Amino acid sequence: MKIEGNKTVVNGIHIRANFLFPVSKTQLMKTRFTLFCVTFILCIGAEKPAAAQATNIQDSLALVDLYNSTNGPDWHAHNNWLTSAPVSDWHGVTVKDTRVIKIRLESNNLVGTLPSSLGNLDSLSELYLDGNQLSGSIPSSLGNLVHLTELTLFNNQLSGNIPTELGNLVNLTNLELGQNQLSGNIPSELGNLVNLTGLGLYDNQLSGEIPSEIGNLVNLTGIFGLYDNQLSGNIPSSLGNLVKINELYLYNNELTGSIPSSLGNLVNLYDLLDLSHNQLSGNIPPELGNLVTLHRLNLSYNQLSGSIPTEFGNFVQLTDLYLNDNKLSGSIPSSFSNLTSLYNVDLSS
Repeated sequence: MKIEGNKTVVNGIHIRANFLFPVSKTQLMKTRFTLFCVTFILCIGAEKPAAAQATNIQDSLALVDLYNSTNGPDWHAHNNWLTSAPVSDWHGVTVKDTRVIKIRLESNNLVGTLPSSLGNLDSLSELYLDGNQLSGSIPSSLGNLVHLTELTLFNNQLSGNIPTELGNLVNLTNLELGQNQLSGNIPSELGNLVNLTGLGLYDNQLSGEIPSEIGNLVNLTGIFGLYDNQLSGNIPSSLGNLVKINELYLYNNELTGSIPSSLGNLVNLYDLLDLSHNQLSGNIPPELGNLVTLHRLNLSYNQLSGSIPTEFGNFVQLTDLYLNDNKLSGSIPSSFSNLTSLYNVDLSS
């Protein structure tokens, strides 16, 4: 390596820092720091045999950006970051064949914003940044990470819209964006992620209608939750396609219209179906009686009318039933005598 004026030459590679206009001391320091990082990484690679070349420079610089933009010196653990140690030894980073394939920095006190250069990590398969204090928007460049199978950003302070580009991540099996401050519509492009087994968008400020394309995610299992948002419009009947889920939470939104009868297709619902605290109206569909393994049903605080379906007598495993604060009428079905597991029931108001 040698310095030639405003150039650094490493193994025949010329790295130039041009200044065509006056720059501040801060800008000069940032430029020098980036120049140092590039030079340092290239030097490390030059000292290793071909079989053990340094991590891809594009990946290395993206990691440097992440460290600098999220207050790396104050992370709970930042062992070996920005040192002479191989990138594969940096805390939370996994490298394979010179490429970064995993980043696990969950609950590590990352404070700041996500750099767009994360989109350069195009061999990344897992990105875990949940449980931190990340703010700002989700970079649309994450849509470049087409090898991602895990993207977990929940329990942060992220804001702005969910990028439509996330619909490009067709290999994702888990997308967790809950417990943030995300706003705007749920992109219909998320319906492209047909390999998802887990999707969390709960506890945000999302608005607009639930896109019918969510019904394409037929491999979802476990809990599917859109609760604690500001979603409006009808519950799409396509949610009846999500036949592998065990729990469905849509409470605390502004949903209107009737409960689709297709929800009766969700025969693997085991623990809870919660549609409470919305503005749902019309009759309770008798098809809900198909959910014979259900343990808890909460339809309270809506504007539901008509009678309680006699098919509710099929809920032989039901322990909790909340139909209060609606506009229901008629008598309590005699089939309720079948509900021998019932522990809590509220039919008030």
